[in-house]
Amino acid sequence: MIALLEGVRIALQAIWGQKLRSALTLLCVIIAILSIIAVVSVLDGMDLYVREEVAGAGANVFTLRRVDELKVLTDLQVFLDSLGNPRITLADWKALRAEMTLAEFVDPLRSRSGDLQAVRDGRSIRNVDLQGRGAEYPGIEDLDLERGRHLTQADIDQRREVLVIGAQVAETLFPGVDPLGQKVRLSGRHYEVVGVFARRSNVLGQDRNIFAILPLSALFAQFGSFRSISVQVKAKSLGDFAAALDEARTIMRVRHGLRPQDPDDFNLTTAEQFLTLWEKISSGIFATLIGVVSITLVVGGIIIMNVMLVSVTERTREVGLRKALGARRGMILFQFLVESVTLTSVGGVVGIVLGFAAAFLIGAFSPLPYSVKPWSIVSALVIVFAVGVFFGLYPASRAARLQPVEALRRE
Repeated sequence: MIALLEGVRIALQAIWGQKLRSALTLLCVIIAILSIIAVVSVLDGMDLYVREEVAGAGANVFTLRRVDELKVLTDLQVFLDSLGNPRITLADWKALRAEMTLAEFVDPLRSRSGDLQAVRDGRSIRNVDLQGRGAEYPGIEDLDLERGRHLTQADIDQRREVLVIGAQVAETLFPGVDPLGQKVRLSGRHYEVVGVFARRSNVLGQDRNIFAILPLSALFAQFGSFRSISVQVKAKSLGDFAAALDEARTIMRVRHGLRPQDPDDFNLTTAEQFLTLWEKISSGIFATLIGVVSITLVVGGIIIMNVMLVSVTERTREVGLRKALGARRGMILFQFLVESVTLTSVGGVVGIVLGFAAAFLIGAFSPLPYSVKPWSIVSALVIVFAVGVFFGLYPASRAARLQPVEALRRE
């Protein structure tokens, strides 16, 4: 223990005595550990966010779409081929709702986003996500009301021009005023507000409260029904989810007249598919990080080894004197190894602190969340310890092999 503390003291004195050289020596180690901590913290934070907020919102929900947009990232050719798929129509929605036995809710969806503006008495809000829905959307999505009511089947059937608006839309257009019963103008047509949604948390910095829901029939009446819709299906239970997915696939294949050997001309997407895509993306980022960090650590280790070799040369007489006084080879080896590990450990600690600071700043000034994981700290310390031992072994063994007589001759 005394030898260990003495080695640490000598190493810290050397670092403090040669501040610039020590900083330049440890720069690669600091950058590598900083990168590990910062990227792992952000990835873990995003992973937790994706699983809890995005995927967890619809564990037993799947969506029928004409095109699976996620294929752009995983299989571009499949995506391009799917652009030729037939439209998903209201008739498809009605067939699923009538024929499915394992679905609790089946609801159509058509969004119209872009530069859509909602106006009321000189006040306006831009980029409103306008969603045409059926009457069963409250059972599929977690959309609580702050006041008023949801859409009803009568609203859908009678093509009523009514809206349920998001919290931010209500606050912008109706400050200090009860929006229920008031009129909102969208693309030249006026809609009556019948409900206001409770405020929802943002997703990666995107405000999810700038939206409005109206009957799909009213959306079609204003903007046309020539586009494809999506159909959201919620299975009766998680245990019925796989069977409900197969049931919907069978119904759609029969409706589209597909033969057994024909591929699906529609897409059924689930939260699990999104999670799988996210896992591939995060794994790719992490693998790239490991490669870059490995190169940085090797460069840093080589620099540390060179510095330790210079230290051995500078302290040759000291080593000879200690050996002449009875120090064994193992003691000299141990001393220089401790100094090497201390040197890299200082860089590791600085890198950990800077890494968490970088992750905090990323979380504060961007929509990316972060999460502090104890295992990342332990991994960083193990890495710097291994680098210190591996690249300090040769200089330490060289110091231990010095002959006392030859070492004492050096000035």
